[in-house]
Amino acid sequence: MYICFYSGPGVLLEGTLLDYSRHGITDIKGKKERWYILYMRPDKIHRRRFDSKGNEIEPNFSDTKKVNTGYLLSSYTLQTEELKSLINKEELIKISLRFTPHNSVAFWLPESEMEKTELETGEQLRVKTLGDGPFIFSLAKIDSGTVTKCNFAGDAQTGASWTDNIMANKSRSAEPAPEARGQGDGAEDDEWVCKS
Repeated sequence: MYICFYSGPGVLLEGTLLDYSRHGITDIKGKKERWYILYMRPDKIHRRRFDSKGNEIEPNFSDTKKVNTGYLLSSYTLQTEELKSLINKEELIKISLRFTPHNSVAFWLPESEMEKTELETGEQLRVKTLGDGPFIFSLAKIDSGTVTKCNFAGDAQTGASWTDNIMANKSRSAEPAPEARGQGDGAEDDEWVCKS
């Protein structure tokens, strides 16, 4: 379903949670899911990098200069506008744009994952995206520069896929999600059309 909206290595960023909204999404096959959109003001943005074995190379968040690599000549440090052009997808922006605060970027998180994490506006977060799209692969709270609480795919089972973890948690959760915050409740049903 959402897989058609991403490709590439993705991004890793730190920023401030400004707001969030909750949405019911129906895909073209009629399947309905609930998602939260987190609106963040990014402070430090890096492209995700991997070594030849597929292991992720963590960036140095204190390094603010652009780094070019050999023959690729690609920058791993991004500005907010570069981030937006990389992860924003037209079909999803139609849903999130009216709720997005000024100077923020919208990131999507399944309701089942949001239920595992207590988030408050103003908190500092570290987010990894699933490819070059707005879907959150992992989420961590930052307290005085230290990651204090993680919500990483695969934490429970090494090697388990993100989708498997979400589907397993979705079937376990029976409690309703907390009410939406933000500039609008955003909980209306939205159409989600995936074009390959």
